Amino acid sequence: MSSLTIIARLSTKMNKRIFATILGIAFCVTYLAGTSAMVDGLKETTGTIASTFDQGPVLVYTDEDFARSDINAQDLPSNETVFVAFSFLNVTLRDNSGNRVDNVYAVSMLDTEDILGLNMTNESTSSQVLIGTQLEGMLISNTVNTGQGVQYSLIYENQTANVNVDGGYAPGSIFPDDWLLVPRSVTNSLRPGMNESYSFLMIVELGEADVDWSIDGAQLKPTSGVVGFFERGIYQVEDDLWTIILITGTITALLVYCIISIETEYNAPTIKILRGVGATRGFVIRVFLVKALFITFVGGVLGTALGFCVASAISSLSSIFGVFTFVTPVATLDSLGLPIAISLISGLIGGVWPAVRASRIFTLRRNGR
Repeated sequence: MSSLTIIARLSTKMNKRIFATILGIAFCVTYLAGTSAMVDGLKETTGTIASTFDQGPVLVYTDEDFARSDINAQDLPSNETVFVAFSFLNVTLRDNSGNRVDNVYAVSMLDTEDILGLNMTNESTSSQVLIGTQLEGMLISNTVNTGQGVQYSLIYENQTANVNVDGGYAPGSIFPDDWLLVPRSVTNSLRPGMNESYSFLMIVELGEADVDWSIDGAQLKPTSGVVGFFERGIYQVEDDLWTIILITGTITALLVYCIISIETEYNAPTIKILRGVGATRGFVIRVFLVKALFITFVGGVLGTALGFCVASAISSLSSIFGVFTFVTPVATLDSLGLPIAISLISGLIGGVWPAVRASRIFTLRRNGR
């Protein structure tokens, strides 16, 4: 029997202790793997947003309080301008029982070319009213009636309008889920001065003659600044990954150190026999290092798979618990390879000293000391 075969058999021999250690490493790696998958998902989402705005659009508003901001659509430069417009109202919402909630954003949207791919309440095609999951949770906590078909009174200053809820939204939307999406006719009735005006514009594309276009008193911000905000968030999360890597690696190394130390004692008779027939100290060290790598590789693969599954489940079920997310975990070479690589490196670090000590102990025993 070759030395490689002996090493393979001794290193992959399973028992309850090793199985429990593999599970411990897997659970340890799960968080790292799930976080890595979410970071890659955030990168992909940011890339999608950036590619959507590759024409260099700008965000335009005349007041930090969107409920008071007023941009006259007639001030737009030309028919070649492609834009998405929002109209905001900060309303008091009241149900038919008199229960109420203040500071609710009622928002209508104009996106005739479906630039955002979220044409849910486009004032040019739809009259439906949609409620966000977080807003619905706020209403419930204030004992306000909720559900499809429920009628609400929206109060803005001295104006009142009644609306019926047609459904909810959250999955796949980049809208904050504490908004009430309403048709433009509602915002016009509550804020008559908004006729032919908007609270907020996203200019997607300007004609060549409109490159220097601006509105007096309006604030213009490149959309790339918004994408940059997401990118800075990614960098911050990636920096935090090193903390997770350090914690995961340390715990994994300690688990490997403990199990290899225990295994050297339980395998003492076998190693004594091998040493007696000529096995070297290097052979003993290789046996236990391969065992450490085997344990961490299996635990790392299991933990990586579990982490990705948990991240996907959290993303899929978040809307049920009223938590809004548009980030889907993505399995890439980095997100799959990093947790396994950290596990293997930790296995080597944690297994080296017990393996070396084991080879020295059996050398001393063979020499009768």
